Amino acid sequence: MKLLAMDTATAACSAAVWCDGDVVARRFEPMVRGHAERLMPMVRAVMDEAAAGDFSALDAIAVTVGPGAFTGVRIGLAAARALGLAAARPVAGFTTLETVAAAQEEPGKPLLVALDSKREDLYVQLFDAGLTPLGAPAALLPGDVPAAVPAVPVAVCGDAAARAIAALAAAGREAALLNGPSLPDAAALARLAAARRQDREAPCGVGNSMPQPLYLRPPDVSLPAPRR
Repeated sequence: MKLLAMDTATAACSAAVWCDGDVVARRFEPMVRGHAERLMPMVRAVMDEAAAGDFSALDAIAVTVGPGAFTGVRIGLAAARALGLAAARPVAGFTTLETVAAAQEEPGKPLLVALDSKREDLYVQLFDAGLTPLGAPAALLPGDVPAAVPAVPVAVCGDAAARAIAALAAAGREAALLNGPSLPDAAALARLAAARRQDREAPCGVGNSMPQPLYLRPPDVSLPAPRR
């Protein structure tokens, strides 16, 4: 199986190719902006390094759908959809939160992934000790995080982990920081997408449909008021 994965949804840009059981090429760069300029050169680089040939030689394409930056999510989705349509290949969508969870070693306790929304709230999702989701992604203020987490010791990861741990500590809850990746990485996404296909699960976007963006709150822009 040959699979291309890409992510532009948060504070990094990455691309990776999975081929016959492992990630064989990967590019990852932290960045606040510039994802649109960097993504396709990264994709071309990992395809060349993996000797993957044309995009039509892929079995599938995987992309993160959010939550994340409004523009970043659109960049990745637009690129994945275009490649999928041009090469007639299925496109699978995965959340940024499950992608970060998949990059961690199994913590042996519930796992809370917390990502920076660039505002007061956090993007969070709870997983069990085996990294299976226990609830849907949510945007929560730090003070609301303890109520969304079971009253047991938890592990926390993500680029907003420190804020989540501080909120849990203020509520008298025990939380430990994991040392795994704190941002979505296309390499972890490629492994996740390959595992889903091998398990014969039906990932988002397969067939005639395409993955849709996951927004947990409206964008930071609004339409102008109508003239009177």
